[in-house]
Amino acid sequence: MANDKTNNSDSAAYFNGQYIPLSQVSISPLDRGFLFGDGIYEVVPVYNGKPLGGEQHWQRLLEGLEAVDIPLGYSVQELKDIAQPLLPSNQPSQMLYVQITRGVEAVRKHRFPVEAKPTVLMFSTPFTPPFDKTYQGCDAYFQEDLRWQRCSIKSISLMGNVMSYLQLAQNGVPNSEALLVRNTHVVEAPSSNLFIAKDDIIFTPPVDNILAGVTRKLIIEIAEKQGIEVRLVSPTVTEVKQADEVWVSNSYEELKPITYIEGEKVGEGKPGPIWQRLFSSYQRLKQ
Repeated sequence: MANDKTNNSDSAAYFNGQYIPLSQVSISPLDRGFLFGDGIYEVVPVYNGKPLGGEQHWQRLLEGLEAVDIPLGYSVQELKDIAQPLLPSNQPSQMLYVQITRGVEAVRKHRFPVEAKPTVLMFSTPFTPPFDKTYQGCDAYFQEDLRWQRCSIKSISLMGNVMSYLQLAQNGVPNSEALLVRNTHVVEAPSSNLFIAKDDIIFTPPVDNILAGVTRKLIIEIAEKQGIEVRLVSPTVTEVKQADEVWVSNSYEELKPITYIEGEKVGEGKPGPIWQRLFSSYQRLKQ
């Protein structure tokens, strides 16, 4: 029952100090985000006007900006205040998109110093959560992780992710998932964190060089409250193939179960009992 996010180009946007229709936002061709992918982004799920994990999303945004030395100059509270007018409380579910680039330079150049004021863009898009408990899962395929190796930074430079999904499409399986492998260990999916369950224990890679997913953290907290042991370990390809359950997580797809890998069943070939428990508990966080 997956649905695409609604494209609402006339919704309100915040752009460099002004609230204007998204369709009227004009990005300079000399913006370093456009030219170099020199920027950081964040996506915050919002249910009935209430951000889920909002504080953690905002903090990750500021940490990413600090990591790449983009001097935004806004506090978390100031960012919340800017975003609030974009979040109608009567919208059941929406995604707040935030993108901040290093800004517009007079001349395109790679080298520093850069004389530019950061470009700030925010807008909200209504969406329908793509899965419920009737979802029977998707299949997945292993790929070598060819992305840049600073995956802990939520950079707008996403060509590595795009190429992973392009490979799936070219192979005739566009709705499948890619599981990315580094040195025989599966670290994450292109836009999701990875979880496996084996013998009633959950394994998920540590955030030493993957994105510290907010949904990932919420899932770990739910599991621990339910008395499920969680180990921060990157499983090998073999361990993923032999898992009882596999799922990936992100803010939009929430917890997406993987039921076949390379044509072979995961467990019984359907979403497992641990996923069922965690998925139900995650839904209650929206209330």
